[in-house]
Amino acid sequence: MSFQSVCKRYCLFLTGVILCATGIAFITRAGLGTSPVSGLPFVLSLVTPVSMGFFTFLFNMIFLICEALLRKRFSVEQALQIPITFFFSFCIDKAMAIIPTRFGGPWGDSFVYLVIGCIIMSLGISFEVIADVIMLPAEAFVRALAKKTGFIFGNVKVGFDSTLTILAMILALICFHKLNGVREGTLINALVVGQLVKQWRRCIEKPLSNAIA
Repeated sequence: MSFQSVCKRYCLFLTGVILCATGIAFITRAGLGTSPVSGLPFVLSLVTPVSMGFFTFLFNMIFLICEALLRKRFSVEQALQIPITFFFSFCIDKAMAIIPTRFGGPWGDSFVYLVIGCIIMSLGISFEVIADVIMLPAEAFVRALAKKTGFIFGNVKVGFDSTLTILAMILALICFHKLNGVREGTLINALVVGQLVKQWRRCIEKPLSNAIA
């Protein structure tokens, strides 16, 4: 792979990171819950004065350590995940600051935000997959766990997301006595984004792959 191709791939990946962060912010600001992986950071941001982006970075660093323990080594690829995760977390906080909340407003307006967020997030994920250079720590940990256990990546991902969502629900119930931060939008996001990624890749994978080759 040429240096020019690598640069193009990382540019595409970083664009995907920005889109993912923006999509997560739209989904969260819809007031109907957030994405499964963002559930715990979001609930903790409601409980404390610390931002969602900070907790996103913190949890991803935990996933990074777990990935390194599973692989029994710390690679250059994993080291690159640290600044990438910082950038991702920074983008989440910036997007959350810019996008106005629809919490408590008409459900229809919130649903529009949710749909916009799912579309943008799925496009971002598609960019990251097509770039094929690096993964964010959460997905990298799932990949390492799948290889270690021998289970299919998709099944491990579902279990991982479900576990995080349950933990976020428990924390919300303890702190608020209701499911703040985990609602129908969380379920819709979990069911829809993967399907949207498939559709995006059918439309854009070939031209983008040719462009970054």
